[in-house]
Parts: sequence; structure tokens; C-alpha cells
Amino acid sequence: MAAVVLALTGFSSGHKSGRHKSSHRDSDSGGGCSSSRQNHDSYTPRTTSTRRSSTLQDGTARVVSCATKATPYTTVEVTNPNSRQATFEVELSFTDTSGRTLSSADKRITVPARGTSKMQVQASGAVLAKLDRCWVEPEADVVSR
Repeated sequence: MAAVVLALTGFSSGHKSGRHKSSHRDSDSGGGCSSSRQNHDSYTPRTTSTRRSSTLQDGTARVVSCATKATPYTTVEVTNPNSRQATFEVELSFTDTSGRTLSSADKRITVPARGTSKMQVQASGAVLAKLDRCWVEPEADVVSR
């Protein structure tokens, strides 16, 4: 009887499928750079996919340059590994010396087949006053097919 009640109420284990994104707060890896050193991380992982060829793969993103008072925007480069154009969503964060997020943004960019495109993300004056590091999630999610 209990099994029938559970089945009828739609209980589940609560587990959601899907990929887990790493948090930049948990690791110093990722596509980031310090605004003071301008040491640009070039960590751009490529993962093996078991997806069918009709499904587009996620791209990769990296910080090319971090915002400074002289140049108040961060430049991010996104690479498309697919044989056709795709639009990707990129997660960018600006952090202070303690690793606290000052500002974050999700931006979209369309990249040609097997190509690379750059975008610039403006940082406000308040962010620039405390900015230590620009960080981008190294995996750029496909949002259009």
C-alpha cells in the first residue's frame, strides 16, 4: 500500500540529472586573471563527449584581459568546437582580494563554426575600486542549436 501511495504522489529521490559546474570559490583553477598581475589563466579544458553528432558540444571560455581603471572592461574569448555556428552563455565574475564576488554576469555570444570570438564586459567604478580578479567559467554552455 505504501508503494502505491508513493507512486501516486510522485515522490522521487530528489536527484536531478545534468552536469555539475565547478565553483570558482572552491578552486583556483578556471579561466581567470588577476587585475594587478595580469597573469591570464589559459585553462581551457576539452572534455570527451558521448553525445550524438547531431548535438552541439559546449565551448570553452577564457579571460584574455581583466578590467583595470585604465581599461574598465574584461575581454573574454570563447571557442566553438562545433562544425556549425552556435550561441554560448558565459559566466563571468569580478572578485576582491578575499575572493568575494563583487559582481557577476551571464553573457551570450555567437561564435562561428570551429571559430573563436571575443567579447568585452564592462566593470563599474565601484567594482574597479575593489577588483582583484576576473574569473570566467571555463565551460561555455550552448544555448542555441
